[in-house]
Amino acid sequence: MLFYHSYDPATGELLELSVSATPEWRALQEQAGRTVAESQTYATPETHNYLGGALTAKRAGALTPDKTQITSGGADQAVVAVAVAGEDPPASLTLLVNGAAEAVALTHGAGSLAPIVAQTPCLVTVQVADSITYRAEPVAIQAV
Repeated sequence: MLFYHSYDPATGELLELSVSATPEWRALQEQAGRTVAESQTYATPETHNYLGGALTAKRAGALTPDKTQITSGGADQAVVAVAVAGEDPPASLTLLVNGAAEAVALTHGAGSLAPIVAQTPCLVTVQVADSITYRAEPVAIQAV
């Protein structure tokens, strides 16, 4: 089966998947500044991107908190372990902690985010900054 992918040529971000590329659909993609590519591979924005015009699987990663709830007041903390699978993992990975970028050093694809501490009740979200290259489910730490 042939699939049609629409992606942003500037970032490589896969934006849409279609099983038929009607002239109208192609025109809409082109008007939006997107590139349309044909592939035998079923791919979604969560699993793939385009690098140099070639369909590429995102690198699997994992964010694993030691706990998802902490007590506010500054005495309790949560640590999020970071892992990137595959050969030749990066030396670091940038995460977004409530939108703020924080680089995590990796050794053999593993590392951990600085401990998360909260003075007041809040929700702290952690996600991979480069979601075009890496695939990892975001995590949330609730401070109560």
